[in-house]
Amino acid sequence: MGPALRARDTAPRRSVGRGNALRVGLLSIAFVIGAVGLSGLWQGFAFPNLQAGTPPLEATKPVTGAQESAVDESGATEPGDTAAAVAAAGAKTAPGDPPGWVRIPKPAVPAGPRRVGIQAGHWRTNEAPPELWQLIAQTGASSGGATETETNLEIAEKVGELLRAKGIVVDILPTIITPGYLADAVVAIHSDGDESGVKSGFKLAHSTRRTPHEDALQRFLTEEYGAATGLAYDAQGISGNMRNYYLNSWSRVRYSTSPFTPSVILEMGFLTNRHDRNLIVNEQDLLANAIASGILKFLDATPRHALFGQDLVVPPLRSRFPTPTPTPGT
Repeated sequence: MGPALRARDTAPRRSVGRGNALRVGLLSIAFVIGAVGLSGLWQGFAFPNLQAGTPPLEATKPVTGAQESAVDESGATEPGDTAAAVAAAGAKTAPGDPPGWVRIPKPAVPAGPRRVGIQAGHWRTNEAPPELWQLIAQTGASSGGATETETNLEIAEKVGELLRAKGIVVDILPTIITPGYLADAVVAIHSDGDESGVKSGFKLAHSTRRTPHEDALQRFLTEEYGAATGLAYDAQGISGNMRNYYLNSWSRVRYSTSPFTPSVILEMGFLTNRHDRNLIVNEQDLLANAIASGILKFLDATPRHALFGQDLVVPPLRSRFPTPTPTPGT
């Protein structure tokens, strides 16, 4: 009895086990088929394949969580201009972009020779529009009979002559430029000031929410300028106003360069320091050659398709700004 009863008891269990396995298998196959079908619908009707085209550049971001300063005498505008500036740049969103980020469509690649803008800091500030009224009184540093406005313009023009001799189209830019100015590179030339007369050195900075090419432009200029002048690099003196210089702050200022235009600000030295001032006033050819050399090396290393060939995806804008601080070079 025992063995026969055990056989009858176990037979139905094997049958049930095989039935469960069959059902699980059929359900698995149905799930796979359904997933494939949904995937096809998802890709075919919901979102385009972003990998099919050229991937966008990710804009540079602040290295800290500190808020960017609003612009006062250094040229920025109130936060109310942010929406207009972003809209003017053609910002939009696209499926797959990080939440809150915006995409700036790539510009048409300019035809003809390379173009460079050299801004002579504080030149023609009287032309500032009402929203940048703070710039009107900004004349820059002065010391020993030299003024920043004059020396900036003199050196800018010398840089322009050197670049034009290499076939580059050069614009000597005043304080106010065409909104969204597009070029292969822009360098804003300034000099610093210090009441003690002791501080010395040069420095460069660029803004965030732009392409990664500013790093390369800044690096080439730093190497060439430092080697030519022998001045120390004043890294500790780089202020928020330099990093948020109005000319480079496309997301807050209408009269700024395109986010695709590699743009940096150069403080050539301290006009209030006797040694630095001698370079700025009496060695202008040396300084101009160094600046032009850095720009040319950047252009050689960075073809136009690298500058203008991809969309730019930028992080969200902050809605609040701390109290403004003084402009660099004053």
